[in-house]
Amino acid sequence: MLITDEKFFCEELNEQIPEMQKAARAYRESGLQAAEKVLADYVRQNIEPDKYFRIPYYYERENAWALSTDDDFAAAEKIMRGELRSCGFTHKFENGDVDWELNPTYNEYKEWTWQLSRHHEWRCLGHCYRMTGDEKYAQCFVKYLMSWCAQAVCPENAPSGATNCWRTIEAGIRMTKNWHYAFFAFIKSPYMTDHVITTYLKSIWEHGYRLKNYSSSGNWLIMEMAGLSHIAMLYPFLKKSNEWADYAFGRLASEIDVQVYPDGFQYELSTGYHGVVVQNYNWVINTAKAMEYKISDELSKNLQRCFEMYIKLCQPDRHTPDINDGGRADVAFWEKLGSYYFPEREDFRYFATEGREGKLPDYVSIALPYSGMAVMRTDWSKDAVWAFMESAPFGKAHQHEDKLNVLMYAYGKDVLRDPGNYAYDSSEMRKFILDTRSHNCAMVDDRSQARRKKYNWQPELIKKRSDLKWKFTRETDVAEGIYNEGYGSELIDVTHKRKMIFFKKGLGKSLPFALVIDRFISNDGKEHKYAVSYQMNTQPYVVENGVYTADFGDGVTMSVIGSRLPEIVVAQKEPYWMGWRPVHCAEEHEHNPAPCLRYVNSGAQTRIVTALYPSNNGECAISKIEISDDFDSEEVKVIFRDGSETVVKESDYPAFSDSDEKFV
Repeated sequence: MLITDEKFFCEELNEQIPEMQKAARAYRESGLQAAEKVLADYVRQNIEPDKYFRIPYYYERENAWALSTDDDFAAAEKIMRGELRSCGFTHKFENGDVDWELNPTYNEYKEWTWQLSRHHEWRCLGHCYRMTGDEKYAQCFVKYLMSWCAQAVCPENAPSGATNCWRTIEAGIRMTKNWHYAFFAFIKSPYMTDHVITTYLKSIWEHGYRLKNYSSSGNWLIMEMAGLSHIAMLYPFLKKSNEWADYAFGRLASEIDVQVYPDGFQYELSTGYHGVVVQNYNWVINTAKAMEYKISDELSKNLQRCFEMYIKLCQPDRHTPDINDGGRADVAFWEKLGSYYFPEREDFRYFATEGREGKLPDYVSIALPYSGMAVMRTDWSKDAVWAFMESAPFGKAHQHEDKLNVLMYAYGKDVLRDPGNYAYDSSEMRKFILDTRSHNCAMVDDRSQARRKKYNWQPELIKKRSDLKWKFTRETDVAEGIYNEGYGSELIDVTHKRKMIFFKKGLGKSLPFALVIDRFISNDGKEHKYAVSYQMNTQPYVVENGVYTADFGDGVTMSVIGSRLPEIVVAQKEPYWMGWRPVHCAEEHEHNPAPCLRYVNSGAQTRIVTALYPSNNGECAISKIEISDDFDSEEVKVIFRDGSETVVKESDYPAFSDSDEKFV
C-alpha cells in the first residue's frame, strides 16, 4: 500500500480523539498488532450502521455489473463463484482469485478493467448479508477486499485517468457508496478482523489522498468530490477528515455555477451525465442527513434548475430524448427527487405523481437559450406531437458531431430519434455514433461536422448564449440555427442554416407536422455535394412517389417528404458506416441495419426542404414538396393528397435570438 503503517498510526489519525492517541502510542510501544486492536475496537464501538442505513437505498444496476434477470441473491452466488461482470461482459476467475488488472474482453475494452474496480458486487454482498446474516457473504467480501488492496497499489503521483484500478472516477464511485455500504454491513462479522479493518481504513485514507490531490473536471469531478465528502463524513477519526470536508463541499458548492448553464443543462449536454451529476449531489445530501452531518443548504438549493431541465426536455412518454452520450431519463424518477427538495414546486409534483397532484408548467413549448435547444409541443398529453431542434454549443465532453439535429416523438412513438450512446471503445459503431452520419443532420462532400478538431472549452462559455433563434405562437413554433465550423479533416468551409417550422395545428386538414428548410452556402467559391440525412429506426417502410413512410405499429406512421427524391442507405460499411442502429455492447458488438434517408444536391449554394409528417391514422396528408431553383426564394409549396396546395413563405415565420423562452 502507498501509506505505511507508521505514517497511518502516528500521523494520520485524529489525535483529538483519545483512542487515536492510544492507537499511535500502542504502535510505537507494542507494534502493529496492538495498534490495530485499539483502532478496530474503537471503530466497532463507535461506527453507526443504523444511522448509515437510513440513507435511501440506492442500488440501481448501473454499468451492467449483474444480469437484469438475476435477483440480488442469484447475483451474489455468481460473485462468490468468481463470476464477475463489468460493462455487460462476464469473466469467471477460478477459485475466486481475482486478477484486478486483467482485461479478458475480446476487443481489449479498457472500460471493463476500470469499471470492475467500482466494486458494485461488494454492495450486493453487503445487502445479502444484512438480509440473512450468512457469513459466507462476509467471507467473500473480505477475500476480495484484501486481494484488491494487495494488488491495486495506490499511485503516489499519477494523473486522474492513470492506472487500471485507481482512475479517480472509480475511486469516487466506490467511495460514494459501494465500499461504505459493505463496511457498515459487515463491521460486526468475525471475518472483519483487526487487520482487515486496518487495511480497509488505510485504503480509505489513500482514497482521500488521491481524490483530494488528483481530481479532474466535469462529471468526474462531481463523483470524485462525492466520494471525498463521504470519506470525510463517515470516518471523522482520520486526521484530514475536516480538511477533506472543507475541500469537497467547497468544490461541490461552486461547481453548479461552473458546470450548469443558466437554463439548467449540465455543460456536457448529455441527458445521462446530467443525471450522474444530480444523483451524486443527492447521495451526498442524503448521507449528510442520515449521519446528522451539517452541510450548507445552498448545496440543494442550487439544484433546482437541474430538475427543471427534465421537464423542459420531456417527451410525451415522460422521458427525455437521448442526447449526446446520454440516455432516455425517466422524468417521474427525477421529479420525485425534485419534489423532495422543492415541495413548493407544483410542476415537479405533477410529473412526480404522473399528474395526480400538482400542476403542469405554465408553458407548452420552451427554448433553452444557453444550451441551444428548442422543444416544441402540441400539448402536454401522452398522445402529443413533440419536436426538437438544437443549435447547441459543443459542450465540455461526451459530444456528438450533430449540431442542428432534429427529433420527433408522436402519438406514443419515437418516430425520429437520436441514435443514443454506445460503448466507449474503438469500434466502428462507436465512431459512427459520435459522427454526423448517425444523426438527423447534414454532410458536405460526404464529410461530417468537425467541431472537435479545433474546439477548446473555456470556463466563460457557461454564461454565453447559443446561436439558437426561436419564436413560439399558438399555431406554430419556429427554431433556427447555423453550423459554420467546417466539415471533415479539411474543414471544408460551408455554412449550413437550418429552420424548423412546426405546424402545431397542421395546415388545412393535415395533422401537426414540421417543415425543415436547409440552406447551404459555399464560402470557398467551390461547388459541393450537400446531403441532408434522416435516420429511421428498424421499422417496415414503403416509398411511394418519393414519399418515405415508416410503420411504427398501432396505426402510427412517420412520412418524410423531400423537395428531392431520397436515397436510402441501409447497412453500409464502405466507404463509411451509414444505415445502422446500435443495440448494445456485451459479449460482442450488436447493431441492426436501419434506413438512412438522404436528400442530396450539389452547387455553390442550394436549398433542400423536407416535411416530417407523423400520423396516428396511417395516412400522410402531404403528397409532394416543391421549391424553385432560386436559392433566394422563400417559398415552399406543400401539395396535399386531396389536391389542395399551400405556399409557405419563410419570412412569415421569423425567429429571434431574444424571443421569449416559453409560450403559454
